This record gives sequence, C-alpha cells and structure tokens, in this order.
Amino acid sequence: MITAEIQNFINRQTWTFAKTMAEIPHFYIVRDNLPEEDKKLFDDFEVFIKENGYIEKFFSKEYTYHRVGNYKYWVIENILNRAEIK
Repeated sequence: MITAEIQNFINRQTWTFAKTMAEIPHFYIVRDNLPEEDKKLFDDFEVFIKENGYIEKFFSKEYTYHRVGNYKYWVIENILNRAEIK
C-alpha cells in the first residue's frame, strides 16, 4: 500500500495527456519538470512500483506496473505514466 505522502504527490500533479499515443490513452509527468521536493517523491514511488508492482508485457517490452485506485502507474526513464483501468 502506498504512503499518504505518495498519494498526495499523485493527486496534486498536473498530468499531461500523451497525445502522440492517443490510441493508447494515458497521462504522464516528467521528473525533470517537478519542483525539488517532488523529485524525491517521484523517486520513492518509482522504487515502490519496482518492489511491489507486477510485470506486464507491452508489445515486445515488459514493464513493472502498480495499481492505485482506478489507475495503473509505471515509469519509463524519467517519466511517470498512468492509465485508467477499465
């Protein structure tokens, strides 16, 4: 279970729609664009996902995801992604 601090981090972000992949709707935030205090929470959430998530194949690659509420989250390099689970 994620901490309240990470939940607050997720809730206060301005998520950007990934318009270049509109056929696979999801949103993202970029670590480099975050204020310093949020970069640590980004890193903490990334570690949490890696340690507590599940692996799922996306085309030929495998990523580690973690579900929080109605969303699944995953990190690719310095980008935290989320997609609604339907």
